[in-house]
Amino acid sequence: MKRILKALREHGVRHASRVVAVRITDLWRERQLGIQATGLVPIETLIQNWTDCHDYFPTAFSSFREAMREVELHPGEDVFLDYGSGKGRALIMAAQYPFRRIIGVEISDTLNAEARVNIDRCRQGLICRDIELWTGSATDYPLPPDVNVVFLYNPFHGRVLRQVLANLRASLDARPRRMTVVYNNPVHFLRMAHEYPWMVERKRFRFEHDFILYDAR
Repeated sequence: MKRILKALREHGVRHASRVVAVRITDLWRERQLGIQATGLVPIETLIQNWTDCHDYFPTAFSSFREAMREVELHPGEDVFLDYGSGKGRALIMAAQYPFRRIIGVEISDTLNAEARVNIDRCRQGLICRDIELWTGSATDYPLPPDVNVVFLYNPFHGRVLRQVLANLRASLDARPRRMTVVYNNPVHFLRMAHEYPWMVERKRFRFEHDFILYDAR
């Protein structure tokens, strides 16, 4: 509700109506899949040390589909990773594409437990059923050398974001490969994007906020 009121206040009735329509569609799609991942969960209710970490809120189905149209996929080869995977909605949306493997990195045990329930409820209907959940700080996650599609929905900023970007760069240096970074609401990254010339913007679109695809080189 807070986001709908913000859309109304900042962009008017038409935009707020679109936001409402997207929320209703998301609920309908979740009901089809048999999952529950909607709603905002404050980060301070999930972990004790939440410095530089953000609240949980899932990406809309329509926005994810629009972004994925711009991702060059090689069926059975690509590996998808979601930093801040929450209740698993983005993982489930990604699993409707022919990825070889899908990984969710989430700092909250509570959210990961809900993600497991959601994935188990709809796994049989997914194209990619190899979905791994990892619990802990994204800074500590050992990035597999085959990950080449990375998704973020503004999960963190500051030290955490810088370390994750350093980990991505180190992985690319160790094993050069094509990598696409799909960034939903990169508000914090945009403030320091000039420091990362190896992250090259390829496509941008906007609904509630910017959604940008980067080629990591």
